[in-house]
Amino acid sequence: MALMFHYLSGSPFAWKVWLALEHKGAAYDLRVVSRDAGDLTTPAFHALNPYGKAPVIEHDGFALFESSAIVEYLEEALPGPSLWPASIQDRANARRIMAESQTSLYPPVRRLVDALLLNGGAPPDEAVVSAASKDATHCASILAQSLHASFFGGGEPGAADYSVYPLSAIMARLSTIGAATRPHLDLPDAFIAWRERMRALPIVAATQPPHWRQT
Repeated sequence: MALMFHYLSGSPFAWKVWLALEHKGAAYDLRVVSRDAGDLTTPAFHALNPYGKAPVIEHDGFALFESSAIVEYLEEALPGPSLWPASIQDRANARRIMAESQTSLYPPVRRLVDALLLNGGAPPDEAVVSAASKDATHCASILAQSLHASFFGGGEPGAADYSVYPLSAIMARLSTIGAATRPHLDLPDAFIAWRERMRALPIVAATQPPHWRQT
């Protein structure tokens, strides 16, 4: 049975899984789900993930949700280039960075998205934007300290990069909106240079959120 990938456009966690699938050179069927269309609330989808969230994969009759668990599964279940560095210490650091992206970087980025894009057209709360920008910048600065090579795992991109990049891309996108509502991000040069190296990868261009391509 082909691997089925249930993907929500714009979700950094779904983008992480998509990048991992492309890295592995996997054959998969992409199913784009829509929150607005009610795809996440159907009984069929809740049978796959009772929380009603994407990403989800189905593979050989096995369904799995939670993006980090999916990435680990893809590494073990599929052939292709490894998502992890070779040494045990580097793998541990890569897993730490993947966790940091979810626990430390995602929350302020999400607050920025809510304040600037999902505010129903109301003026953004500048105090919220300022505090979230400060937290996101602080986390990016800490992450940049782990960049001892071109990518977080060394000379090649891997799971850690695929976890951080979608959030960094959202930060960059938020910085292009109206000048009066832009986040106040002062990112380290090393982090920006890494983001540009990631942006240049063919798999990043191939997996850009579909709704971004339409705007």
